[in-house]
Amino acid sequence: MGALIFGILLALALFWAVGAHNRLLRLRAEVVRQWSSVDAVWLRLLVRMQGGIAARQSLALEAGADGLQALQSACDELLEALSQARLQPLDGACQKQVMAQHQKVVAEIRLLLQTPNDAVKPDLDIALNRMRQTLPAALIPYHVAVMAYNDALTMRPASWLAQRLNLQPAMRMDLSMGAA
Repeated sequence: MGALIFGILLALALFWAVGAHNRLLRLRAEVVRQWSSVDAVWLRLLVRMQGGIAARQSLALEAGADGLQALQSACDELLEALSQARLQPLDGACQKQVMAQHQKVVAEIRLLLQTPNDAVKPDLDIALNRMRQTLPAALIPYHVAVMAYNDALTMRPASWLAQRLNLQPAMRMDLSMGAA
């Protein structure tokens, strides 16, 4: 009789562990899926911006086209950071690098908006406004998925299993850009 009760308890613990494991991995996969949506929005914005920069630089008639080189390199660095974040999903260091490079691109745009070159200002203002409108909207589902995943990691007894599986909490992205 004691062996039967022990067997039932062991089976219950095993079923619980499998269910909790599957739930944690499903929530983690949802965070990664939502991150890929954010990544796609960033890529679309950067491709548009880099196309505009390349067109301005190819004209080379405008004074200040050389000043766009700093913005071009900042965009390239953000693309590299996004590539690293794509290869290592939910890695905190990669996501911090993405945020830092994003802030660098925004700072370069703001710097160029303060220059006397009126030919590029409308395009850069449009690019900054697109970032303000599309990135926060893309981050909402990502943040919802991050909250659900992080909450699941802290719930007991699943937190014990998460520690054993070495599952780390996901990071929220704060891309406050303020006023230009």
